[in-house]
Amino acid sequence: MPGSLRRFAAAFAGFTALGLFMATANSLTYMSMGNPANWKRSLQSSLSEWWGWACLTPLILWLVERWPIARPRAVRNVAIHLAAMFVVGTAKLLIDRAVRQWLFGGGYLLVSNLAFNFLLYWAVVAAAHGVTYYRTGRARELRASQLEARLADARLQLLSMQLQPHFLFNTLNAISELVHEDPEKADQMISGLSVLLRETLDAGREIPLGRELQLLGCYVDIQRARFGERLQLVQDIDAATIDARVPALLLQPIVENAIRHGIGTRAGAGRIAVSALRRGDRILLEVADDGTGLASDGVERTGIGLTNTRARLDAMFGAAFRLDVAEAATGGVRVSISIPCRTKDNG
Repeated sequence: MPGSLRRFAAAFAGFTALGLFMATANSLTYMSMGNPANWKRSLQSSLSEWWGWACLTPLILWLVERWPIARPRAVRNVAIHLAAMFVVGTAKLLIDRAVRQWLFGGGYLLVSNLAFNFLLYWAVVAAAHGVTYYRTGRARELRASQLEARLADARLQLLSMQLQPHFLFNTLNAISELVHEDPEKADQMISGLSVLLRETLDAGREIPLGRELQLLGCYVDIQRARFGERLQLVQDIDAATIDARVPALLLQPIVENAIRHGIGTRAGAGRIAVSALRRGDRILLEVADDGTGLASDGVERTGIGLTNTRARLDAMFGAAFRLDVAEAATGGVRVSISIPCRTKDNG
């Protein structure tokens, strides 16, 4: 239905309801005073009067759209509406008299009716401005939310762009250390890196945890070419979490941090434990190592990987995520991440 027809239909329905209410009120008033109620005359008189306003309302709405009372031409537009008020109010008074003459054989012109017409004109103008301001506010809120979503998406893309070169640089640096000492291991690392990069380029912003664990396995295989049996990875994954969606490459920078500080600083073997557990509508991920632990002052180990992970979680989940770094029972560091458990089915 075109906009003009919708407005007329809404005005007609509203003024019809008002006309029925006024006709009923007038008839009940007559009856309360002991006089007989003339329902037919009351309905004809009331509905004809209010239907006249239903016909004039689209014109008033058009005037409001054409000359809204707003800066920078508010004074000029008020003057236009004052002139329109006089014309519409006078025309309505004459229309009412003609209709009464046709229906009842007589009509009248009252100054009080003209004043009422002026008042009702401004009531329609005020209502039209109220609807316009409401729609403008809703549209502004929608644009703001869309802009916020685009900014969040751009922020996530920038964070991902920061993470991948960081990972790539560290891996290439490890390969360069082995390329002369052990060319065969360096070649294995290059092959594994190409597979991992191809997979990460295809990965979306959120992937199932099962897929994330596969990518983590590719990364650990690359690192095993460097550390050999010194790198031990243990996984304890709750089956209920396999389909939970997590940010792509969520675990890799945390495991990389554990390798660097847990295994890279000593000659013996190191153990990294990765676990996933579902608790209600949330999923708890943990990465723990048995390395050197936190600094003597208890301050967590920070770097691009951990800082980037915290920023990505904040951009995706806001206050709904939690990331804690604490001493692990094995003597190293435990990183715990709690996020909403989202699957493909629940969105």
